[in-house]
Amino acid sequence: TLVRGGQSGATSSGLTCVGTSNGAAAGSSGRLSFSSGTAKAGNGGLVAIGSGAGTAGRGGSVRVVVGSGTSAGGGLVATASGRASSRSGGSISTISGEGAAASSGSVNVVSANGGTSGGGGRLVFSSGSAAAGNAGGLTVGSGAATAARGGSVSVSVGSGTSGRGNVVGLDSARSSGRSGGAAVVASGAGSETSSGLLAVQSGGAGTAGSSGCLRFSSGSAESGNSGLVMIASGAASGGRAG
Repeated sequence: TLVRGGQSGATSSGLTCVGTSNGAAAGSSGRLSFSSGTAKAGNGGLVAIGSGAGTAGRGGSVRVVVGSGTSAGGGLVATASGRASSRSGGSISTISGEGAAASSGSVNVVSANGGTSGGGGRLVFSSGSAAAGNAGGLTVGSGAATAARGGSVSVSVGSGTSGRGNVVGLDSARSSGRSGGAAVVASGAGSETSSGLLAVQSGGAGTAGSSGCLRFSSGSAESGNSGLVMIASGAASGGRAG
């Protein structure tokens, strides 16, 4: 079944609009459902929503927007992949467009600002738990560059005007039967020149305060030795050690 707007030889093509009517004073508006049929011995059908390409302009946009709520919360946008009973579940990919002669597109994941009496929305990036295997990994990284620098990865916390600035926490996992996970912060290696700098410092103080302290300590132990704190420089094969 094909539903399409009319073609134009000189201007824009016709609009195709699919919508439900508004709800009455005591009811809700109708639902729009786009789905493919099920399959017994093959793959389920594909649902494709896309825009056309533009030869002398930009390609068309695809927008999914949820209505606002005046007396309740705004609507939810949910994206979920398929569940599999005997194999891996489906994947979800969000990828920006490639730029053949310029930069690729951006991918922005942002929560909206809070109102006068609320906070900003929370962003949660998490992998699922596992019953008999390893839990999923969480990777945040930038791309490599052949003729310039690799992309940066920045983790920063917003400032506070009437309270303290917030915390950046880096915690490894706790283990009940074995050693806990490691937390590693390392600078990049240099194949032909120096390796990268690793700086750990506290911020400067204001006119009426002290700068923050730096503390390096190991955890306590109940029946064994407590951890070692070691500060050392690397060895050098053709020059002085650091």
